[in-house]
Amino acid sequence: MVRKLKLENYLNTEKSNDFLEMAYNAETQTKAKSYLKKALELDPDNLDAELALADISSKSPLDFLKKTEDIIAHGNKLMEEQGYFEKDCIGDFWLIFETRPYMRVRYRYLMLLLECKMLKKAIHECEEMLKLCENDNLGVRYILIHLYTFWEDEKSVLNLCKKLKMLKTTQLLFPLSVLYYKLLDFKKAEKYLLELAETNRYTKEFFEAFLEERIDEFELEDYGYKPFTIDELIVTFMENLYLYCNLIEYFSWGYDILKKKR
Repeated sequence: MVRKLKLENYLNTEKSNDFLEMAYNAETQTKAKSYLKKALELDPDNLDAELALADISSKSPLDFLKKTEDIIAHGNKLMEEQGYFEKDCIGDFWLIFETRPYMRVRYRYLMLLLECKMLKKAIHECEEMLKLCENDNLGVRYILIHLYTFWEDEKSVLNLCKKLKMLKTTQLLFPLSVLYYKLLDFKKAEKYLLELAETNRYTKEFFEAFLEERIDEFELEDYGYKPFTIDELIVTFMENLYLYCNLIEYFSWGYDILKKKR
């Protein structure tokens, strides 16, 4: 059964979150650390504050990753104590508001694994997160499909698409085309490339920009990107550089195909 907070604990949690917000808006790192420590004094179980403090206190991404593992261990204990690891909650994480700080920590850990190029471990983390949050509110499936594609794991890609009923989006069609290119199935690679071009009319322009080394010339919107734009292609590319950056032959092959299609 999920634990109910006593009034005193609830008020401390609210005050703790106030200090967390102050830390996010702090003008200096010193002030931010001070606010975060105060937040944790009021609520030692404030995982967001723990994560933020670990972030600004870490010497390197690897150091941050190790600290995040400790925060996940703390979060696991909290989820267990509060009943969120019971069968009726598994799959509904994030939808259950109280699990969101825990999922934010798991997501940041995933990003650190990718940054440190620990790709096999990142696959496992994605799979575990999707078990906890079947609705995938954090978009983990798109990270996972790129990881499977890197390892040329067609079976896992197809199972993921089937299980999550993935729509034909830039984040799906782009890696699918790459997957079949890597598997020497050029017919399917071309099929998904043309579907990508039909879905996102900027595909040819993006391929050309990549080949001419002009990707850096594009300025992205400050508040995310709009679907089916060149911004979406650039963000998908930049967030998965480990897959795309060395595929010059793929982009050259793909651009030749796109040039023929008017």
